[in-house]
Amino acid sequence: MLCCLLFIVGTSYGLGLGSYIQPFFYLFFYFYYYTALKRHNIVFAIFLLTAYIGEVFLIIDVHKYFVEIIVMFILAASAMLYTFLPILKLKSRKITKEMIVEPGIGLIFCVYTVIYLMTMYYELVPNKFLFISGSILLLFFTMVCFLIPLRNRHPSNVYLYLIGGGLLVEAILSFVYTYSLSIPIIAVGTKIAICVHKTCVTLYFVSIDEVCSDESREGY
Repeated sequence: MLCCLLFIVGTSYGLGLGSYIQPFFYLFFYFYYYTALKRHNIVFAIFLLTAYIGEVFLIIDVHKYFVEIIVMFILAASAMLYTFLPILKLKSRKITKEMIVEPGIGLIFCVYTVIYLMTMYYELVPNKFLFISGSILLLFFTMVCFLIPLRNRHPSNVYLYLIGGGLLVEAILSFVYTYSLSIPIIAVGTKIAICVHKTCVTLYFVSIDEVCSDESREGY
């Protein structure tokens, strides 16, 4: 919590201070993972490194560093999707119509939001191909984050709703701040979304072995 607070304050009040604090924000999450499991994880390290590079550029100037941000997002999202593969291979529990109502509503909202974002900012972005590719990947990533908790009821899978939602909010607010409404509260909201997303990703990486080994919840 303190790490997130320092990150938000440091990057909001003076770029000089923020540039020193931001690397420690990402290092803290890797240190937490290593302390919890006593081992390294190259996929998690790649995720944090690419997320760090992309979000440095995002905080500085989305339009100027648009290509770098999208490329780093693609790499970070790919690392997460690679991590999801063993979980997606687990036997799915029986999914009823009642179970898909709430996630379905959330997913419809996400689809609408991403499509709206694409149509609203398409003419403004400097690289339209990467913008469309990144938007499709964002939508696919969000769908996977909503699918896994439906298939497997392990408590840690709840983090995936916040991972997908946090990334979506981060993307929306960063584009709104750059191309529509450049007010401080939106910038702070983007950084809060970054904190929520990174915290939940870290907690999920810590618990992922337990999720993969626990198939006892597939039936309920």
